[in-house]
Amino acid sequence: MRAPDCGDGFSCGDDGSCVEATGGEGDTCLSEVQCMPGLACMLSPETHGVDPLTAACTDEYVGHIAGSACSKDLDCRDGTCAMGRCIDLCQDTRDCAAGMVCTHIPRVELGTKMFAGCLQATGTIAWNLPITSPHQTVPLAVPESAQAVSISMRVDDPNQMVGVIRVDGPNPSTTEPLLLYERGVYGNSIRHRPALGQSVLAMPSTPDVTFSAGRYLLEVTSLSGPNYDPTQGDFGTATPIATAVAKLDQNVSLDLHFFFLNLDDHPCAAAFDGGTLDATSAVAGSFKSRFQNTLSSYLAKSDVALGSVTYQDLKDHPDLDGPSLANVNDLLKLGTYSVGINVFFVRSMSPAGVQAFGPNPGPAGLASTDDVSLQSGIIISLDSLCYESWEEVARLTTREIARYMGLYNNVELDGHVDPITDSDALSTNLMYFSEVGGGTELSPDQKLILSRSPVLR
Repeated sequence: MRAPDCGDGFSCGDDGSCVEATGGEGDTCLSEVQCMPGLACMLSPETHGVDPLTAACTDEYVGHIAGSACSKDLDCRDGTCAMGRCIDLCQDTRDCAAGMVCTHIPRVELGTKMFAGCLQATGTIAWNLPITSPHQTVPLAVPESAQAVSISMRVDDPNQMVGVIRVDGPNPSTTEPLLLYERGVYGNSIRHRPALGQSVLAMPSTPDVTFSAGRYLLEVTSLSGPNYDPTQGDFGTATPIATAVAKLDQNVSLDLHFFFLNLDDHPCAAAFDGGTLDATSAVAGSFKSRFQNTLSSYLAKSDVALGSVTYQDLKDHPDLDGPSLANVNDLLKLGTYSVGINVFFVRSMSPAGVQAFGPNPGPAGLASTDDVSLQSGIIISLDSLCYESWEEVARLTTREIARYMGLYNNVELDGHVDPITDSDALSTNLMYFSEVGGGTELSPDQKLILSRSPVLR
């Protein structure tokens, strides 16, 4: 039993009994359940004092209940809006409704201060960051219950870059920035690179750096083009749209959504049962027994469990049956599932030799809509089946999935190695840059980063 089961103005005692609240207007409180009916336990707007923040029983607002979407405190009955949700103050999880947990949440408006509030216990939570200009430093709240956070950024102008050029952690006065553009991609504990139109920053990039709750500061910007240099003021003119997604549990189930472009009369059709591969035939035969089952086994080796699988045809996009790298975004924006990863199977890709494509990392917990176009998914070229087996295509797909979820090459062509220190530079590693060797192994810390991905449920 929990306090909300008792009704407004009651707490839930250790013995499961309902206890009437005694907190009157102006009385200090630590939890919503300490205030009498009609009152809400609201945080003080004052910034004096030390953590925890002070709160008092106050006349509740005409607003939404805890867990509802909000953009400001006045939207909420309890007067506290954080991470895009109305939050009730709490001392214990018993103070929260079923499916919620009492956890510490940054009050970003008051600097680095935290408060204890009711937040959903499982799944992911998404909220928009308040960016109003092309170049802006914006606070990011990371609650104590978060396993990881992904920031997806986009601009409407595909010719401009977008990304983060600086990240300060919860204690910026005592620690170095976690990301600084001048250090380069390999010199930061958070690995991120701005990109044309859309980019994603995922934290953590390596378990070697402690991922802590608190207020982070992100310097988000659009950039004038591929040869940008923010140190020279090469900022863009487009205002970034940024969405944060936090993973709030340790579940490791991955949903996959298979989309099949028109594969009729494919030159590698001998690998298809009866020469046909579409959403109907994929649920049986070689695709299921060889590709999907092998993919599931490779994911299991990476400590990820294959969850729900869907199959869907995309027969009416002839211009995308064999996409080039120049128009892959037109295909990826057709990804309609926000949970899991969209996987598109095409006839071929150009230039010749390209076997797969996907953002690294990809947007988590988000999908394209009528108003929003996202590069949400990965693309697999099935002309690979002319010289590779279904099992080898399954390994390639597993690698692209891992890239989408936040892993990088264990070693690059230029000799740089993954900042995850226990990942080796061997070709037996799943993240080896070349197809030579066909590795399927991951280090314990590489697996840990995968397990924290907000893509999982």
